[in-house]
Amino acid sequence: MFNHKFLYRFGITVLLFLMVFTLFQFNLQAAEKLRIAYIRPTNEPYYKFGFDGAKMMADLMGVEILGYISDMKPEKEIASVEDAITQQVDGIVLMSVSASAMPIGIKKAYEAKIPIFMIFGYNEELMDKMVGTVQADCNLSGSIIGKWVAENIPEGDVAVIMGLPGRGDAECYRDAFIREVNKNPKLKVVSSVPGDWNRQKAFTQMENLITGFPNLKAVFVQNEDMALGAIKALEEAGKADQVAIVSQNGAPYGLESIAAGGIKATVGWSCSQEAQLAVRMLVEHIRGKEVPKLTITPMKVITKDNVNEAVPWEPTMESTTATLNLDLSKLRHEFAMGAGY
Repeated sequence: MFNHKFLYRFGITVLLFLMVFTLFQFNLQAAEKLRIAYIRPTNEPYYKFGFDGAKMMADLMGVEILGYISDMKPEKEIASVEDAITQQVDGIVLMSVSASAMPIGIKKAYEAKIPIFMIFGYNEELMDKMVGTVQADCNLSGSIIGKWVAENIPEGDVAVIMGLPGRGDAECYRDAFIREVNKNPKLKVVSSVPGDWNRQKAFTQMENLITGFPNLKAVFVQNEDMALGAIKALEEAGKADQVAIVSQNGAPYGLESIAAGGIKATVGWSCSQEAQLAVRMLVEHIRGKEVPKLTITPMKVITKDNVNEAVPWEPTMESTTATLNLDLSKLRHEFAMGAGY
């Protein structure tokens, strides 16, 4: 005969064992969940959408993410790295605000044996101390939009409204653009002026260009916020149909302007995709996979004809999944030197 008391006790024992085992497994999984820090300069749209994308990628990969904002202050950036180290995170994504602060943060993470992945952080002397970097290539962007102008503007004067003078990226964009425009002998670059990444400053500079160069046919304005200021100046002067404004970034308001016929062409890339690539490669490295040291943010010319193909700044689950499944080997992993690459 069956001993019902024995079976009952045995069943209770098995049930308790399963409950304890399940709880242990849950706690073990929780303990093993990766935690990474993401340090960005501000919460302005480019950086906000970037962090939103980073969070979506982290969630998709089963990773916890801690957000820091350095408020464009080098000392706060360094303090954020130090705090992330104190929090014993498994890795750090850093978008630095300063050429002086960046090496300090990288070295602190390296000495703490915490892998760090950079966004806009290429530095030959520090590459051995970081997992890698992903960034837009100023040579590539300037070359692409310069090539578009050379092929689509038949003749006339061309100008550039730069970002901030003395900042390497603004000068790099300008030089690459001019190099390609000069391949059309009927085009002449007549002026390059600072816009300081400011819409009102770009408006004023565009007014001056209109007055100074009556044969002006195209202006490369180095971001779309400034481009909107330049377009306003052209509209007020009654010359919106005479001068083509081209730009770069692929911001939501930039794409809206393209769709409406304002900006004629822009080099579009996605800040959220850029951030997602950084998170993806950092996590894959932590999990033992080899990743590239340098990855160029995917970009292409966007016009009214293909505006719906632009990768959005604001991340979606669809765009995040697509970035997770991107074949990294097919992305560009070296800087461009011209439109021929």
